[in-house]
Amino acid sequence: MKRFLFLSMLVFIIIMIWVSVHEKEDDMPLPQKLERAMRLTRMMEYKDCDYGYSVRYPSFFEPDDSLMDGGCCRFSFWQDSTEIVQTAFVEHNSDSLTLEQSMAKYASELHATQQQKGDDFFILSGHILTDDGQITSRRYHAKFVMHRKVWFVQTLAYPEDCEQAVQRLIREIDNWKVW
Repeated sequence: MKRFLFLSMLVFIIIMIWVSVHEKEDDMPLPQKLERAMRLTRMMEYKDCDYGYSVRYPSFFEPDDSLMDGGCCRFSFWQDSTEIVQTAFVEHNSDSLTLEQSMAKYASELHATQQQKGDDFFILSGHILTDDGQITSRRYHAKFVMHRKVWFVQTLAYPEDCEQAVQRLIREIDNWKVW
């Protein structure tokens, strides 16, 4: 009888410890849960049939099938009013702007606060503004890769409080090779 009571208490204590640890994970704020999920998730790959570029995205992001044609794709995550959107698209450089001219143009249009230039690409990031120019609590990170008269663009839009959580995606975009 003593053994049974001892084993019952031991099992009860183990279950209580497990429940308390499990509850703490559920009580974590969404940005922390998202950061953990980003670290552990498997990356999927989308290959555009029209232009041949590839994009890697987290397996728990939902593809938007309505946009997956004509060189455009979109993957998103939405939970508790938190939305993260990763897109890739092709834009024709009809004005034949140079890399520097395009960087200046898009940096001005997007109100970029950070800029980085490479041999055939540039990266912009900053806050997403409202239509009347007010700063929102959302940010963007975008890479533009030039190939002949075409820009291959990959962007990420995310809430400011999730910036640490999306660092893996930002690195993916920064290291993105179109082919």
